[in-house]
Parts: sequence; structure tokens; C-alpha cells
Amino acid sequence: MNPKLSYSYYFIFVYLLASQNLFASSGTGSISDAEIKNVSKVDITDKNDQEKLSKAAALLSDYEIEAKKLLVMLDEGETNSKVIQNKAKKLLELSETVIQSAQFRLPQCNDYLTKTLALKEDLENISHETLEKDYHHDGALPEAPGECYHTKDLFVHPATVYVLVRDDPSLVKDTKISINSEITEVLAHTELVRQLVIY
Repeated sequence: MNPKLSYSYYFIFVYLLASQNLFASSGTGSISDAEIKNVSKVDITDKNDQEKLSKAAALLSDYEIEAKKLLVMLDEGETNSKVIQNKAKKLLELSETVIQSAQFRLPQCNDYLTKTLALKEDLENISHETLEKDYHHDGALPEAPGECYHTKDLFVHPATVYVLVRDDPSLVKDTKISINSEITEVLAHTELVRQLVIY
């Protein structure tokens, strides 16, 4: 089978799987349309706050574009680890501003998201296993309502890509599949973040 076609099928499968898990009625971080409407948000009336939110909206769109570029780069056999790691760093930078807007708009998420951003200081040393346990599964994070989970993932998934590449700069097939899965899943979260934080 053509490798590009194989990656395309894998991408579709993982996207559908992530979407199914994301919108399930139970489980960590799941949130329904009705729950989105009932999430407690700070109203934005100040012009400066409106501008910050507008900037966050633009950066979230940039985040989606950069994440999709990363997926395309994975399909291109010539991509090296430095390029992928730089793209992960770019996603981390973009997510920080969106998370800061979420901390303002969803004050109930402030502590949870502050602890998430602390991961940045440990990216060179944290093991993949610890990252999964402490940040994907919230072992190192305080309890928080479901609406906080999706914004956290904007940071945690590219952080995971960074660690995967750090640990396997040769980018073996399994690493590429894991990277694809991380980015595909975070793309499934971005529209929820838009609804929760921007609108």
C-alpha cells in the first residue's frame, strides 16, 4: 500500500476515534453542547479585553493551521526531527496566549491551566510516561471542571510531540504514528476551545 495513502487512512481513523471519545457523554473532559452553553464565563465588556480575545481567536486559527502543516510534514518522508520539534515549539507558543485568555474568561480553570503551563520548564527532562500520567491524565493537576480540559490539551499535545522527538530524533515509524495521533487529537479539541473561550 502507498505510504501516503496509509497515513491518510490512519489520520481519518484517529480523527474519528478522537472525535468519538471527545464527544462521548462520559469520561474525563467530555462536555455536551448544553454544558457548553451553561459554562460560567467572565463577560467581555472592556475594549482591551475584547482586543485580547480577538488576538486569542486569531492565534487559535494560526494554531490549527500550524498543526495541520505538521501533519503534512509527517507525510513527507524528508522531514527531520529538528523541523518537527520547532513546529511543536511554535504550537506551544501559540497555545500559551490562548490559555491566558482562557484563564481570564474561565477563572474556574486558572489554577489548572497555570499548573499545565509549568510543564514548559520541564520539557527537556520529563519522561514520556510521566507526561502521560501527570498531564494527559491530570495526575499533577488540581481538580477542575470539564471545560478546562480542552484548553489544557492545546499545550499538552505539542509538549508530548516535543518529548517524543527529543527521545527519538531518528523518527521511527511508531514515533511518527504517535506524533500524528497527538496532533490529530488536539485538532479535535480546537473548536471546543473556540466555543468555550472565544465566543
